[in-house]
Amino acid sequence: MRNLSIVTQIAIINIFVFTIFISIFIYKNYSIVSNQLVLLQNEKIDSIIKTIAPVISINLTLGLENNIKEIVNDSIKLHKELVGIEVTNSNNKIVYKNINSDIKDSKIYHTILEDTILKSKFGELKVFYTFSSIYSKLLTEFYQFLIFIAIFFIFSLLLSSYLIKYNLKPLIKLKEGMKNYSLEKNSILKEDEFKNEISVINNSAVKMVKKIEEELEKRILYEKEIMQKNRLASMGEMIDNIAHQWRQPLMKINAIVLNTDRSIELKKYDEKYLQNRLDDISQAVYHMSNTIDTFREFLNPHKSKESFEISNSIKKSLKVLNTLLVDIEVNINQKEIYINAYESEFMQVIISILSNSIDIFKARDIENKYIDIDIYEDDIHYFISIKDSAGGIKEDIIDKIFEPYFTTKHKSGGTGMGLYISKLIIQSSFKGDIKVKAVDNGVKFILEIPKGKEF
Repeated sequence: MRNLSIVTQIAIINIFVFTIFISIFIYKNYSIVSNQLVLLQNEKIDSIIKTIAPVISINLTLGLENNIKEIVNDSIKLHKELVGIEVTNSNNKIVYKNINSDIKDSKIYHTILEDTILKSKFGELKVFYTFSSIYSKLLTEFYQFLIFIAIFFIFSLLLSSYLIKYNLKPLIKLKEGMKNYSLEKNSILKEDEFKNEISVINNSAVKMVKKIEEELEKRILYEKEIMQKNRLASMGEMIDNIAHQWRQPLMKINAIVLNTDRSIELKKYDEKYLQNRLDDISQAVYHMSNTIDTFREFLNPHKSKESFEISNSIKKSLKVLNTLLVDIEVNINQKEIYINAYESEFMQVIISILSNSIDIFKARDIENKYIDIDIYEDDIHYFISIKDSAGGIKEDIIDKIFEPYFTTKHKSGGTGMGLYISKLIIQSSFKGDIKVKAVDNGVKFILEIPKGKEF
């Protein structure tokens, strides 16, 4: 029943209730009418016998057998219920009998013929009778009544189905609209002009959906805005990191140029010396170019989905934060796992979590600084565990760290959007989740990415 439509369920209930009601009605009425007919027929038979018995008794006494024969035949012709009459004398000898061939289902009424004054027995009278013709007529009328009831029932069912369907039309339209509803398809749900209860429900649901759409649009715009702000903030941090990573090779190039210039002035150089200096400069430039490629890969907004290896992507993220991880020990328990998604988004999540640990390390005086990264899997998920030794976080606020604008840093130290955006990315782009829990001397972030899903 749970998979049937409302119209079908109501129709089935109507049929069930109506069938039970009609069955009880027919049974009760048939029983009453049948019993009344039997009672009337028994009274009629009794009346017939009381009428003919005295006459037959007199004629039997007088020996007028022809009269008895005439009385019997006339009675059978006159009363269709009678199918046979048998008259016997006091010696049990049959005086006359007129019995139809089919008396199998007939009933027998037996009476003694006697002189009411002298109380002497003249003979016996047996009357065979049946109500089959009456019952046949009753059944015919009953079948006609059933046909009428069936026609009335079908008509009522069709009419009730039409009225139910007509009144449920707004609800059915709402069901179809909701079933095919999609923000991407720009589906339109319309209010109904009906004024019954179903229409009120329909119109309320349509208004609710429109309200949800409006709120969802606001939410999407809001999330796009904060993601853009977060990306710009990330770009600022990346540029700062590029400056850090370029400083050393630039200083090296500058020193090589000064030394080479000095050697040329003093004419203390040869071809091998110049070649070595050029190789040093080329190596420094290569390092700078490689740094730019890494940052460009991370910041590329138009990058398509591709299969990437998780541990390699984590290493790229560590490379982006290389200058900030100088005094922090990073351990990776890697496992070769490939997923097909946006690598730049995955790197953004890893960088955000690592940056959170780095900022806390900076704010606190921690001697043994380390970050442990563990990659593993079970039957349905891939897991990336990132644990630090930055001192942990209080239990009363640990559940709030994924809320927008929540931060444990100084107001100038962060926007509080990094972890919020990271959770959004994992949930929307990877169909997974991020969990956090307090551990000894730190916190552990666990990324759950389901297997076998299209991201």
